[in-house]
This record gives sequence, structure tokens and C-alpha cells, in this order.
Amino acid sequence: MKPESFLRGAAVLTVAGLIVKLLGAFYRIPFTRLVGSEGIGLYQMAYPIYTALLAVSTAGIPVAVSFMVAEKRAMGDYRGAWGVFSLSFVFLFFTGALMSLALLLISPYLAREVLGDTRAYYSLMAVAPAVFVISVTSAFRGYFQGCRLMWPTAISEVVEQVIRVATVLTAAWILIPRGVEYAAAGAAFGTCTGGCASLLFLLLVLMFIKRREVQTDRQPLQLGEKIKILKKLILYAFPISAGSLVLPLAQVIDTVIIPQRLQAVGLTMQEATSQFGQLSGMAGTVVFLPAVFTVSIAMSLVPHLASYRTNRTEINQRINSALRITIIICLPAATGLMMLAAPIMDLLFDDPGAGPVTAWLAPAALFTGLQQTTAGVLQGLGNTWLPVVNLLVGCLLKGICNYYLTVIPGLGIKGAALGSTLSFFVVFLLNLFSIIRLTHYRFPLGCLLRPLLAVTIMVIIIPAAYNLLIPWGGLAAAGMTIICGAAVYFATLLVTGEIRVLKMRYFFRK
Repeated sequence: MKPESFLRGAAVLTVAGLIVKLLGAFYRIPFTRLVGSEGIGLYQMAYPIYTALLAVSTAGIPVAVSFMVAEKRAMGDYRGAWGVFSLSFVFLFFTGALMSLALLLISPYLAREVLGDTRAYYSLMAVAPAVFVISVTSAFRGYFQGCRLMWPTAISEVVEQVIRVATVLTAAWILIPRGVEYAAAGAAFGTCTGGCASLLFLLLVLMFIKRREVQTDRQPLQLGEKIKILKKLILYAFPISAGSLVLPLAQVIDTVIIPQRLQAVGLTMQEATSQFGQLSGMAGTVVFLPAVFTVSIAMSLVPHLASYRTNRTEINQRINSALRITIIICLPAATGLMMLAAPIMDLLFDDPGAGPVTAWLAPAALFTGLQQTTAGVLQGLGNTWLPVVNLLVGCLLKGICNYYLTVIPGLGIKGAALGSTLSFFVVFLLNLFSIIRLTHYRFPLGCLLRPLLAVTIMVIIIPAAYNLLIPWGGLAAAGMTIICGAAVYFATLLVTGEIRVLKMRYFFRK
């Protein structure tokens, strides 16, 4: 198995992640038309609880596996690397099964007392088996990433999403005559079917690859070695587990707080659920689409930084490359979404009314990307507690903003979007200050000038292009304006020399 370079691995994950996100965004168009914003709201209510239990089940193990496998393989300890995977697989098998069973048992209580809508019970039950399946799958992905092989994870994610989308649309179409709650539940079950397909693919890949590995990595570990590995695995994984739990719990709180606070200012339960669906199911889907790039960068960073922990020059070079790529991708995305929020919502979801909340959430596209990349840097450096503490501070700020801003006249659901944007900005700053303190890293601010120039030109071009194309129809104008804006932005980067093909080729070989 020849390891992939940092940027090559990130590129493979990015392409797969982009396919996954695009499928996730575009399937919502027919899905929304099938079940409406109320159905989207019921569908979304189950996911924060599912992700929270998945975070407890996986307990940060996949990232820890990636880190430890990369570390051991860098030392030539292939037997120890296989031992890390074996122990993590057993751990995730049992914790995943336990969390799935727990969700099945407490679903009635959660729907009735926590979510305040008994119809959400069906979605919770449908998504429960996926906690077990995805937990086991994550052990395989962590091992491959630690080997610096990103393509198995990438392909498995595409397989998972294709099967999931097929299940969502088929189940919703079949079950909508019985009621919107049944259609939402059928769609939620797609997480389980997609996970099963992904797990089967990864198992086949592992069987193929292990035939080509040296035989020494198959020799069983002694009890003392297992205890040592397990101890280090838990010590590294526990902070990541806590961090992965913070955001889903914050989303659960949002699921409770936002609809209730909207009802407190006079909205009905259906209206509040509908607006929550606009925020989380429509605006969030589009705004966080660029995160596919930064998640890939962060995932690729962890094993590479673990392999180069003693080489400060290599580490700083990769941090610099990761942050520059994040800014180049996420800055125009945030700007374009802010300017074309209503046309984009009309184009994708046939709901221009979701435009205002999308515009308020749009800057989070940049700050979320920077937060994810900087968190990946800290994890790759072995400092797993820092991003957790920083994320906790941001989520507390988010909860406070959402509670108070949603009841301000004129803000409403837009206040929740503003709270999310501010929280991700604060977390990014805290992560960046932590990196600077640990590595004495200095980001060259001059690197921001060319992306800012390109965005400025894009901002000038977008309104002119949209007004010129509007006679063709709103949907056509929106689509063509997006393409035009992106072309202008990247053309400017090429002209100014920000994107250097030869330099990128060097990094892909590195």
C-alpha cells in the first residue's frame, strides 16, 4: 500500500465529499416537494439525537485510530498498527450496539418530552440501527486513513450516500400517503441502508489489501501490548469524543429551543417547525456544503502531522497550505451565498422565503471551514483537548444567542442563524491562537490579498450578471450567475498567481 500525499488524499476525499454533498443537497429538492417543510422538520429532528449517540458510541476512536496507525506505521510497527484497528473494531462493535438499543428504548420519551412532537418517534426508531452500523464502519475508515489511504473512505462515502438517497426518495414516495411522519421515518431509515452498503464495501477492500500485507502484522498482540494500546487509544480519543458530542448536543438544544422560542412570539407549532426546517434542512444544507472540502483537509492532516511531529518545517508548511486552500474555497462560497440567497433557495427548494435566513447564515460557510481545518491541525499535533474546549465556548455562545435573538422583533429565525455564525467565528479564532502558541506559526497575511481582490471583483460582477440574465427567468439567471461568479473568481486567482499549477503539482507529489 503506497501512502498518498497530503493534498492528494485531501483531493480524493474532497471529490467524494463533494459528490456526497451534492447528492445530499439535490435529493432534498424532490424530497422537500414530497414531504414539505414540515416533513423536513420532522426528518431533521431525529438527526441531532442520532449524531449525539453516534458521538458517544464512536467516542473519538476513528480519529485516534488514524493518528495511532499513522504513528506506528511511520516507525515500521505494522503489527502494532493492525492491533490498534482490531481493538478499536471490538470497542466500536459493542458501544454501537449499546447505543442503538438505547435509542430504540427511549425514542417514545424523546419524541414526547424532549422534542415536543410525538410524530418524531417514527424517525427516531428508523434511524436507531444506523448508530451501530456507522460505528463499526468508522473503525475501518480510521484504519485506512491512518495508512494514508483515503480512497477506501472516499468511495465508501459515495456508496453510502447513493444507497441512502435512493432509500430516502423511494421510502418517502411510498409512505407519504400514510402521513408526513411515516414518510420522514422512511427517509430516516436511509441512513441505515447506506451504512450497510458502505460497511460491506470497506470489508471487501480490507480483505483484498490484507492479502498484500506482510505476515507479521497478523500476529496477535500480547496482553500487555493490548493494554498499552488501549490506554493510549482512550487517552487520545476521549477529548475527541467530548468534542464530537458538543456540537450534536448543541443541535439537540437548538431543536428544542428554537421552535419553542418562535412559538413564544406567536408562531404556531407548524409554523415554528417549518421555519426550523428552513434553517436546518434548507439553509444549513447549502451553507455547509463547502465543509466537504475542509473536512477532507482536516482528515488528511491528522495522519500526516502525526507522521511529521518532529519536523517543524514540514508541519508549518502543511498548516499554511491547509489554511490557504480553506480560504480560497470558503470565502467565495460565503460571499456568493450571501448575495444570491433567495434565488438559490428558489432554485434548489422552490422556497425563496428561506433566502433571508440563508443570507444571515452564509458567513458561517467560511468560519466553519476555518474552524474544522484548525481543529484538524490541533488533533494532528496531538493536542486533542484544545479544540474541545474552544468548541464548547462557541456552543455556549451559540445557545445564548439562539435563546435571546430568536425572540427579538425583526430577527426571529434569522437570530438563530446569526448565533451560529458568531459561534463558529469565535471557535476559529480560539483554535488559531492555540496553534500559534504551540508551533509559533505565523500565517502570511499577504496571502489574503489576492483572494480578497478576487472576491471583490466577483461581488461587482454578480449583481450585474444577475440583472442581465433575469429576463431568461429567475432560476436560469441564478444558475448562470453562480457559474459566472465562480469563473470570475478563479480566473482572477489564476491571473494574480494565487493558484500556481506547478506549485500544486509539487504538493501533490510531496
